[in-house]
Amino acid sequence: MTLTWRRLGYLGFMIPFAFWGLAAVLFGHMAFGAFRVAFVLAAITVWVVGNRLNGDDTDDDGKAPHLTFGMPMQKAGVLVSLAGLVLTFL
Repeated sequence: MTLTWRRLGYLGFMIPFAFWGLAAVLFGHMAFGAFRVAFVLAAITVWVVGNRLNGDDTDDDGKAPHLTFGMPMQKAGVLVSLAGLVLTFL
């Protein structure tokens, strides 16, 4: 998997990082409970934003207009958020 995006697809991995950063600044760098809540909220946010942006549209190549890691933004963003959530349990 490469770090690629198309159009506003970068929001698929920037929104989870922004939520994580806000949780770290507001609640401290060891507040894993806050990080978990932030990643869940980020997954929901990315899913809603991705569905709004992509809708039923396709580009000339038949893919969604806003891609993250070669996948539609909403799916990749949820994967990034879930990966962050899992890492807080390690």
